[in-house]
Amino acid sequence: MKNLTRLLGLMALMLISHASWSFSWEFESSNPEMIMSFIQGNSALVYLGTFFVLGLLLAFTPCVLPMIPILSGIIVGQDSLSTPKAVKLSLSYVFGMAITYAAAGVLAGFMGSTVQTLMQRPTVIVGFSLIFVLMALAMFGLFELRLPSKMNTRLNTFSQKSNKHNFLSAMLIGIISTLIVSPCVTAPLIGVLTYIGQSGQAFNGGLILFVMALGMGVPLILVGAGYGSMLPKTGSWMIRIKQFFGIVMLGIAIWMLGRVLPIMITKLLWSALLIISGICFGLLKPEGTSARFLQIMGLIALVFGGIVSYTTLAPIVEAKTVKLNKPHAPFIEVSNLQAIEQELARAKKENKPIFLEFSASWCSDCQDMDTKVFNQSEVVKAMTGLVSVKVNVSDNNEEVANIKKAFAIYGTPTMLFFDAKGQALNHLTSVGYINKASMLGLLNQVQLG
Repeated sequence: MKNLTRLLGLMALMLISHASWSFSWEFESSNPEMIMSFIQGNSALVYLGTFFVLGLLLAFTPCVLPMIPILSGIIVGQDSLSTPKAVKLSLSYVFGMAITYAAAGVLAGFMGSTVQTLMQRPTVIVGFSLIFVLMALAMFGLFELRLPSKMNTRLNTFSQKSNKHNFLSAMLIGIISTLIVSPCVTAPLIGVLTYIGQSGQAFNGGLILFVMALGMGVPLILVGAGYGSMLPKTGSWMIRIKQFFGIVMLGIAIWMLGRVLPIMITKLLWSALLIISGICFGLLKPEGTSARFLQIMGLIALVFGGIVSYTTLAPIVEAKTVKLNKPHAPFIEVSNLQAIEQELARAKKENKPIFLEFSASWCSDCQDMDTKVFNQSEVVKAMTGLVSVKVNVSDNNEEVANIKKAFAIYGTPTMLFFDAKGQALNHLTSVGYINKASMLGLLNQVQLG
């Protein structure tokens, strides 16, 4: 049981370190134009090595965090486990992730992010969330996910000769996880897509993204190696481990649904998951020498679940007696190219700078910008004197495709700035979530001209 305690402790430490790095490592000042210039101005060895290191840094952000429990579930779900097998499964998973970044990146460069937009549609997100729920229920032992008997017989026959199908499955899950679970549209990625779009070097751009994804996958490979060396081979602890990863899978489903559900509903789902986890792992008497550790973890989950419930429901009760007057950014909301061009012309006529924010309803970073940045009084004040336009690119239609093509939009949120003469301020272009301080810095630079 000491091994089980060490494993759960290591996993908790990893999750905490990832979370802390997620807050500190933001691509706030990274500019796609600068990255494209770096690619064009250096040798292949230099920029490929640099993007590999960027991939390593991205491993400490939410880009890779959701991948860890998925890979862990694949490894733990194996009937027999050894370090070589765990490493091979991890390599297969990372390879699937890498080829997806390369292929999807090149396609997005040519198709205006049609692939990403399609994969982020609410129906697709809900569908894959249900898959994770089914995987969680299977981890809880409620049923077994089995292929049709004929296909299963063929696979069993094949597995007697080779274990390749396990690694192929891991690679396929890596591909799907990259498309659906990873929320990142970072400045390095947008820089490469800009490079592809302007230079036509699709193969070279795809190679860069492949190398960057390999860098992102290094910690995942280390996780796989750690599982193979740390876990005991058999024992009743496996039931607890599978239950733990079942809860993790439910957490991923809730996290994904958070992109399409109201924030209050999402928080209540998180609260319910924490409370149920606390009851199952803490208040119910666990078996074995790790009982005290599990009870402590269960108690922590129960307390956090209660806190989340209170902080979610308290403002609703308070709102009945107190009217909250929060500032809102003075955005003009548009959803077609003609409206954007009209606002650009109006700003130029009125001799005002213009700020375009390209946003989508399924974009979690866009939601965070609205609730954590654009509702801050300092930001609202800094936007005074600008023509601020929020462009809705949620839909996957011809109108949105034209908008993305006209302004080279590969991901959301993307923020573009133009001076009072209508000239693009490319050095201020920002892609992805930025905090209040960084947003104020950009707005002040625009105001200063």
